[in-house]
Amino acid sequence: MPNSDASYKEKFSLIQVGDWIFRNGVQTDSFIVKKLDGSVFSHIGMIVSVEPEIKIIHATTNDDENKPNQVIISTLTEFTDPDLAQMYAVARPNFLSDKQKKQIIEELLTKQGEEFILASREQEHLYCTTLLYDTIVKYQPDFNPEWKHAKFPLLSGDYLFPGAFANYPNITWIYVYPDKTP
Repeated sequence: MPNSDASYKEKFSLIQVGDWIFRNGVQTDSFIVKKLDGSVFSHIGMIVSVEPEIKIIHATTNDDENKPNQVIISTLTEFTDPDLAQMYAVARPNFLSDKQKKQIIEELLTKQGEEFILASREQEHLYCTTLLYDTIVKYQPDFNPEWKHAKFPLLSGDYLFPGAFANYPNITWIYVYPDKTP
């Protein structure tokens, strides 16, 4: 965690299970995602616990060298490590009830270890945004973030990027580091 001042601790005490956490990654794949998306964010996960520490479930290629290309759970410190992120933010999806968030998290937790698959909407896929989308839409059928058509070497078709979540209606930004508007 970047610092220990009182306002920082106060903001992090506002984070709840079911919140989304975004990051602006620093690795090559992150730059490609941001370029295709037009967003400052390249990755997203969901907060699955806050006690005794904040933990995030997400699908990633290389956050944990012992668990490459799969769905993992990371601590906040691991997710926001400066080797992976230069900026991060937490947003609350207000359109989900506490019951829905609990159901979504229970299902997401069963996906630990599943293989990361970067593929278009029409194909079998499992990457950071689709991990969340495919589960959320089961409990909130009206959830409809915008998929974007991408045409890039080895990537062609409709993909779901973190910006679609960041720009989704009825979310509240809880925390942004460094302190600037996403």
